[in-house]
Amino acid sequence: MGTSARTRLISLAATLALAALSPQPVQTAPLPLLSSCQARADQTDSFSYRFCSGYVASFDGVPLDTDLTLPAGAIPSGGYPLLVMMHGWGASKSYWESGDFCHSTSADACNYNNLWFAHRGYAVLTYTARGFHGSCGPDSPNAASPACARGWTHLSDLRYEVHDTQYVAGLLVDAGLARPGIGVTGLSYGAGQTWLLAVMANRVMSPDGTLSKWKSPGGTPLQIAAAVPKYGWSDLADALQPNGRSSDGVMSPDGSRTNPFGNEKTSYVDYFFTSGQQSARYAAPGQDPTADLTTWYTEISAGETPAQASYAPGIITQITQFRSAYYQNAVIASDAASPKRETPIFAVQGWTDALFPESQAASMIRKLRAADPAWPAYMYASDLGHPPANNGKFSEWTVINQAATAFLDLHVKRSGGGNPTSIYQEQVVTCDSTAGPVFASNTVSGVAPGRVTFQSSQAGHLTASAPSDAAAGVPTDPIAFYAANGGEGGCVKLALAPPDSGASTSWTFPVCADFTLLGEPGLQLDAVIAGTDAEINSRLWDVAPDGSAVLVTRGAYRWTGSPGAASAAYALQGTGWRFVAGHALRIQVTQNDMPYLRLDNYPSSAVYSTMRLTIPATAPISC
Repeated sequence: MGTSARTRLISLAATLALAALSPQPVQTAPLPLLSSCQARADQTDSFSYRFCSGYVASFDGVPLDTDLTLPAGAIPSGGYPLLVMMHGWGASKSYWESGDFCHSTSADACNYNNLWFAHRGYAVLTYTARGFHGSCGPDSPNAASPACARGWTHLSDLRYEVHDTQYVAGLLVDAGLARPGIGVTGLSYGAGQTWLLAVMANRVMSPDGTLSKWKSPGGTPLQIAAAVPKYGWSDLADALQPNGRSSDGVMSPDGSRTNPFGNEKTSYVDYFFTSGQQSARYAAPGQDPTADLTTWYTEISAGETPAQASYAPGIITQITQFRSAYYQNAVIASDAASPKRETPIFAVQGWTDALFPESQAASMIRKLRAADPAWPAYMYASDLGHPPANNGKFSEWTVINQAATAFLDLHVKRSGGGNPTSIYQEQVVTCDSTAGPVFASNTVSGVAPGRVTFQSSQAGHLTASAPSDAAAGVPTDPIAFYAANGGEGGCVKLALAPPDSGASTSWTFPVCADFTLLGEPGLQLDAVIAGTDAEINSRLWDVAPDGSAVLVTRGAYRWTGSPGAASAAYALQGTGWRFVAGHALRIQVTQNDMPYLRLDNYPSSAVYSTMRLTIPATAPISC
């Protein structure tokens, strides 16, 4: 190691030692991040690098379990381009860490991990989010220390988790190790933070909610240079409790996601809350009203009650104002007024992701480009993400990661690389390991300009909330499917199309010619509803001649109003799917989609007079 490199490493060690002496010290003897730097080698790829590991005190003294991967050799003048890679819920810093550029167990991290980017000249920061594992989680060696007394998770909060990323990145800049233009990427939970960092651009939010210019502890102005969120959320309220009003704006308007309150994704919310109890530190009930996850979970899981109006708005405000990029309207408008603040974004989203569906990216890209048509924001949709998605397709992730790398090289490394060739790239889902065809356009509606419509005014279609729909509900639940499928995603295929129960009804149509669905189907229903509160959920099936059925996509909608004639119009979750002649298309409406969606507490029933399903297709059919 050269003299220049040693000088910079000593500088960084001093900076981190000072950080450790904050009002809530991590430990009595500072443990600078770089005191344990080791020279390592990736034998598979013949790559030498340095790996540093330690605890770094964040802005409020909470110790973060942190790793830093550096190229071997002297630190370049001005520092390395810095990329922060953030993990998912319940995971840790190690998710994005590898012994080589690609390994067979993680498709989304193949040629997209700490070594991959270090060999391209980046400094790569990976740390465990506060409240999880080594960062004050139950298994942290610091768990009982005073520094961890308030080190609970805040659920990807602008004031805390996002602030953590900004603070630690600033320390590296002050040390001369990193440039002031920071790249960020993450999956799932980490992608939600990535979206928030992207819209914050050059601002930081303090715990009291005030915004200020983002500067390093030493005073250097900082900014996000580029962001690559992978299958995360832009609107956490809509993601966890959809009311059916969000969309990409093509077949249905993008309406209010918070009024009425939505239908809780029970199987997902239950899974994440209970798994978090094992890997994370939660604030005690009532201890912190800004991060009272246990109380929020209890209240939201209670569903529709007379008391709901007294507590739900406060929870929704916390989720939208501090944890969802979609609602940062003032910041977005300010970014658009100064194009140098517009963060370039390449969002990777899953068609088949039942937790964070495609609309999470599509509606956000649409919003940014409405603020400024030239905003450098792009989307790639494919069969990936959370269950039931098949997130293990190397054939698709290889292409996506190559594009994401080029994007980061252009905007963060500022050497080589390039933007995606189109604003929207959308890939058709396949039920095997092959990659489906990709369609592209610079407008969200241009990818699928054709329309295929199925409609009926047939009598005899009715549903009720009381009966079970177990024949379809359990097999199509994402968590149950994932467990039954050996911990793997894939197409939800039933040997026989599920029969309708009293909770559901279906309309079936022959497919007279091949066509490709690409986007969010629009469903419109006219009905007479008995009750004042009802779920009108849906599933779209492709039924083969042998009677087997594949779940193509689904939707959730909460209706409120006076009993009597009513209409429901909403977008199903987007997807890409090839229907072939000789099959049948079946649209199923259900008032009970347990265990995926929580069953409404208030009884209701509906008698349907008309149904109209409009599908965005790559080309129309004429039969």
